[in-house]
Amino acid sequence: MRNLAVTIKSFDVSLALRMVQRASRPSSCKSYLWLSRSADGWLYLLSPLAVALVSGTAAAIKFLYICGAAFAVERSLYWTIKNTTRRLRPPQAIPGMRSIIVASDRFSLPSGHTSGAFLFVTLSSQLLSPLCALGYCWAAGVGTSRVGLGVHFPTDVCAGAALGTGVGLALGGVVL
Repeated sequence: MRNLAVTIKSFDVSLALRMVQRASRPSSCKSYLWLSRSADGWLYLLSPLAVALVSGTAAAIKFLYICGAAFAVERSLYWTIKNTTRRLRPPQAIPGMRSIIVASDRFSLPSGHTSGAFLFVTLSSQLLSPLCALGYCWAAGVGTSRVGLGVHFPTDVCAGAALGTGVGLALGGVVL
């Protein structure tokens, strides 16, 4: 079991270093910054307006209510996990590594941007249209950007994706 932990840790460190190095290219850096910022929360707040335009006010209010409840559950779990595990971010855990951006808090597990993105796509695909599942490509890009920008390890992103998807499936399933 210890060998598996060493292997996962070395994979995490190696991939994080490679992705940060790649992100130092201007075109990659711009893409990573855009993807990361797209999951800062403004998209989630604008989505009920789009739903209202397509499906009407009642559908938008229902979607807003369900998303609000789901994000409250997800953020509570995210905060509890993050402050229980207290995993250091890559720049603090890997000597000599520098991130491209400064993270908003100290700990890295799970990735909140990734968790929120996967939650949003999961709810959207369940409540609005199965076509919204195409948004998983965007959510995966958000997670990738967080590693590339140097603020998360790959396993932080995997944990965030699992958290967001799990909460979305659980709460979306209750509503349906």
